Amino acid sequence: MKPRTAVLALIVAAHAVSLYAQETLVGKYAGTFVMKSTNRGVVPIPITLEIASASDGKLRARAVRSSSSRIGAGCAGEYKLAGTYKGHNIRMKSEPGGPAKDCVLNFRLVADGTRLKGKMNGFDVDFSK
Repeated sequence: MKPRTAVLALIVAAHAVSLYAQETLVGKYAGTFVMKSTNRGVVPIPITLEIASASDGKLRARAVRSSSSRIGAGCAGEYKLAGTYKGHNIRMKSEPGGPAKDCVLNFRLVADGTRLKGKMNGFDVDFSK
């Protein structure tokens, strides 16, 4: 294969991966993360994530973090997120949110089909579309 042809093939492949990410990442996801408390045990907390756009390696999204009657009310609420994706790896950070606007969500996720799995502020989180 000639060098020019190889470079063109790489550019086309990279563009195809970017389009695939745009099509597959955008959408609404429902999930949970697990908080652990010494006096309350393991508590699953509902969270939703809506990725509004995925273009040129950049993401825009919104998350709604719920709370349990037992734990987590201090940071419940809606969050605006911005981040990046490269291949299957997703990194997003929120603007300050929660009732006192003093909470920030940091996501490190891996896309696997219709699922996003990883960490949110150190807690295991699992989303499905």
